[in-house]
Amino acid sequence: VNYVRQILEAQYGPEVVYKGGLQITTTLDLKMQKIAEDEARKQIASLKGKNVTNAALVALNPKTGEILTMLGSVDFFDKKIAGQVNVAIRLRQPGSSIKPLNYVAAFQKGWNPATVLTDVKTVFPIPGQPDYIPENYDTREHGLVNIRTALASSFNVPAVKTLQFVTVQSMMDMARQLGVTTFRNASNYGLSLTLGGGEVQLLELTSAYGTFANSGTRMPPTALLKIADSTGRTLFDLKKTPPKGTQSLDP
Repeated sequence: VNYVRQILEAQYGPEVVYKGGLQITTTLDLKMQKIAEDEARKQIASLKGKNVTNAALVALNPKTGEILTMLGSVDFFDKKIAGQVNVAIRLRQPGSSIKPLNYVAAFQKGWNPATVLTDVKTVFPIPGQPDYIPENYDTREHGLVNIRTALASSFNVPAVKTLQFVTVQSMMDMARQLGVTTFRNASNYGLSLTLGGGEVQLLELTSAYGTFANSGTRMPPTALLKIADSTGRTLFDLKKTPPKGTQSLDP
């Protein structure tokens, strides 16, 4: 509700939003929202004692960009976890979930899922700083692996080698193409960008994944299905004026 209110204020101004008697129909699927709330609480309960206290979740329809579920925290009224902060639109490190954006940038430069990389301990010198030596989560080396396997297994070393080939700027450009707007200046990031070293909004990253699911067509996320004024006159109807997608990737 707060998210929708922010959008409406930006679009129509506070005066219209609070005094205009607007009738708003959102894209939220209440059944899915309830499932998200229940599952997020179960997940946090299962991680008790591991210093994990909160969760956020976003689900979209990739074909339309409709936000079907948006969970900002597991308990809106819990001050200990800053429950009223909507983490779905706050900056957080994405971890390995950012890797597909790196690999798809490599595909645009001529690589493909069968391209083979060496997953062995590698030293990446950084001028004026200690060398960067990434490790896989299992701390093992896996020798020759193709990108298909490297991504499916979430190996770190091949991802870093891919970013070295792609360049940080190109990965940032790809992210922007897919709707991730929070990577601003290439000099702020190093090769750890592909391992989640740059912060993103969950909503934007979910939308980027939606582009993969939608054959490369990016649909901007939307929370509004219909807006009517106090007399019932329709001001906006998503079904009648569906957003035009952008072909961001080759299918």
